[in-house]
Amino acid sequence: MKAVYLVFVLTTASVGANRLCASEPAPRLLLFYEKVSAALVVDNLADAHAAARALAAAAVAAHQADVADAAVAVAKAPDLAATRGAFKILSRDAVALARHERGWFIVSCPMADADWVQSTRQIANPYFGQAMSTCGTVTAETKG
Repeated sequence: MKAVYLVFVLTTASVGANRLCASEPAPRLLLFYEKVSAALVVDNLADAHAAARALAAAAVAAHQADVADAAVAVAKAPDLAATRGAFKILSRDAVALARHERGWFIVSCPMADADWVQSTRQIANPYFGQAMSTCGTVTAETKG
């Protein structure tokens, strides 16, 4: 009986440690993600691409392959429209990361049929940039 209990404890501890390690890079990745978003809000393609490359590198270092792949797609997109399209996929990953953290806002834009994550309540729409920067609704505040 003691051996079974020990295996259970060790397995549970291992799963908990892996979950903790997996979530540790999330705040840092979300900060990089927010830089991509901020560049798109002001229609700055060059800065969006540079921020996406930095996010991809950070995601590779954090062993977050899905985030890295999505960030590379953003960085390689040829124009603002394609960059924003790739950003939708990246945002799905960011929303998933943010749901396990505290203090992030998940925002939805019905016109773009897409969500994104930001650190403030004030709407800053990366999908329409300066043309409709305040379009969107906060749908959730993450509690961690």
